[in-house]
Amino acid sequence: MRLSPKLSAGPLVLASLLFSFLLPTIAHPSHSDADEEGENCLTRHIRLAEIIFGKITPSDLDTTAVGEQFALPEKSISDKNVPVIFYSSFDQNRLPIITMANDRLSPVEALAIRDGRVIGAGSLPSVRKLAGDRRVFRDLRDQVIVPGFVEPHLHIILSAVLKGYFLDISPLSLGSNPDFRSAMDTLRKGLGTVEAGEWLIAYGYDPSRLGWHDLSKEDLDREVSSTTPVVVINASGHLAYANSIAFEKVKITKDTPDPPGGAFARDPITGELTGVLVEGPAIQKFFDASSAANSKKLEKVKSGLSEVLIQWLGKGITTVFDGGLGVLTGDDLDVVANLTKVSPIRIRAAVAQLNAGDAEKILGTGKMPAGGFQREKLVVKTVKLWSDGSTQGFTAAVNQQYLPDNFPKYFKGKENGVLVWPETDEGNKTTLYTEMLNWLDRGYQLMVHANGDKASDLVLGNFETIFKKYPHHHPDRSGIIHRIEHFTVTETAQVQKAKELGIGVSHTMGHVHYWGDAFKSGVLGGERADRIDPVKDDVAAGAIYSFNSDSPVTDANPLLWVGTAISRRVFKSNNILGAGQRVGLEDALKGVTSYPAKQILWENEVGSLEVGKFADFAILSRDLRCFDWERKDTSEIKVIETWIGGVRRFSALGSVRGA
Repeated sequence: MRLSPKLSAGPLVLASLLFSFLLPTIAHPSHSDADEEGENCLTRHIRLAEIIFGKITPSDLDTTAVGEQFALPEKSISDKNVPVIFYSSFDQNRLPIITMANDRLSPVEALAIRDGRVIGAGSLPSVRKLAGDRRVFRDLRDQVIVPGFVEPHLHIILSAVLKGYFLDISPLSLGSNPDFRSAMDTLRKGLGTVEAGEWLIAYGYDPSRLGWHDLSKEDLDREVSSTTPVVVINASGHLAYANSIAFEKVKITKDTPDPPGGAFARDPITGELTGVLVEGPAIQKFFDASSAANSKKLEKVKSGLSEVLIQWLGKGITTVFDGGLGVLTGDDLDVVANLTKVSPIRIRAAVAQLNAGDAEKILGTGKMPAGGFQREKLVVKTVKLWSDGSTQGFTAAVNQQYLPDNFPKYFKGKENGVLVWPETDEGNKTTLYTEMLNWLDRGYQLMVHANGDKASDLVLGNFETIFKKYPHHHPDRSGIIHRIEHFTVTETAQVQKAKELGIGVSHTMGHVHYWGDAFKSGVLGGERADRIDPVKDDVAAGAIYSFNSDSPVTDANPLLWVGTAISRRVFKSNNILGAGQRVGLEDALKGVTSYPAKQILWENEVGSLEVGKFADFAILSRDLRCFDWERKDTSEIKVIETWIGGVRRFSALGSVRGA
């Protein structure tokens, strides 16, 4: 079944989140000075996403291929009862197993696994005794083992879709020295994948990271092609760029009226088209034409699921948490539920409540079932809510106004960002408070998106009020740790308040690593930028924190987030963003292992290597304890193997099935 563009909202909302979290663009002509009545920035992003992904539905994503890709050979099953003992014979590596037991490094000499579980962790003699006479030894030599990484917030379907359909020209994909020239080179190379009659469609162009060089149709004509239609989506999602032949294909000239709610940007002196498309209604005409021409490319998205799973295994990831499924249709939840039957990576998820009533369509209106809502092997105990938009996109709700130089004209009057829900229930409006209480009363965990400090004030205030009025909802009583997602622009008092309330926080560490300089010079200013994603404050307060990629916003790469938390080093410039927020290895490693396991309510099974837990771990090429995080690049640490449930699911030598 293929849903219409207006109904295929599962992946569309995820797409909207991608664009709402990405980088801002410089100001451009705007169709109006304020949002339309009753709308916010996220609503617009959804409409833009509908344009882009209207031809792709969750049912297009085939999990059968995933099952074939990751089917285990018979050998893996028949030998599952033979214990395997991991140790090192190197004198300088006598404690090669970092277990993260008790939220500490807790290194041990040996690890024994059998039948998918850890059966022993300690001295080699004690582990050898536990394993019995029939056992297999694995000498790690100079390698080390860490618990399998837990990725607490990404978007599975959208990550898969983008793998198959778009050319990625975001600065993150342009190598170690991204600039305008490398972006154009990547576009030209992308022409090699375009067949006769097709369009070249790219996403992620980010002026803030490319010398503030905005694109024009003349740039695209000269640098890429004057004969193949080219459309490039700006990283903000509000803009796109098209070359001259693309304008000809859709029959738009300088005399064409702007569509309601959008604009074809024009030179203020000559009136000629610049090539810039402002907002969804203007972009839609180009994507209607390109979708028809590129129908063959839609087939490529079906392989995207296998591709992202392989990529994540190669990063040592053994558990992922999807940060928002099921808006309007629920088809995307069905795909992920089916994926749990064949995926080597463990999956849990939240159901999204972007608008009132969305999550009820899947979860119903009653109490959470014992053990959580279940479909196939997918367990859902969490509802995702939003309080604001994107810091990079200038829509996160902040107490102090954004820097003015790069603030988009189309957000005039909203210099402090936007709140998604009404602040009061005047006129019988549903507020964030009523939504939070509603889902707490039903027994679900909450994960609430809050990028700005104004939004965090609102979310923390709501939790505090609810816990005072209904003490049984406090984590100390309920046993449920609720989450604030991103928690980007913060104040020290907010971190302390989160700890007092028992609320966990999850940081998108790419804000620091990839966009720290842009935050400092063009979005927030020095003092506020230095404090984004304040891991040191988290540690000092005793809060439960985690690091996420929000993939596909950034590629899932837990070791990079560990390095970022330790060094606070910004990509390319090597500037240090907020040296006072740096932490040590143990505290950084918690953010991708034991702490996110607590946040996804699975700490009894994953997140550390302790007896009885799943035998999920990564074997690394370097000892993290001896690595020079301040001077060396994290990419020097290689994931050699990834094991899940006692089965090797990834090897740097090429195996991704089982051994």
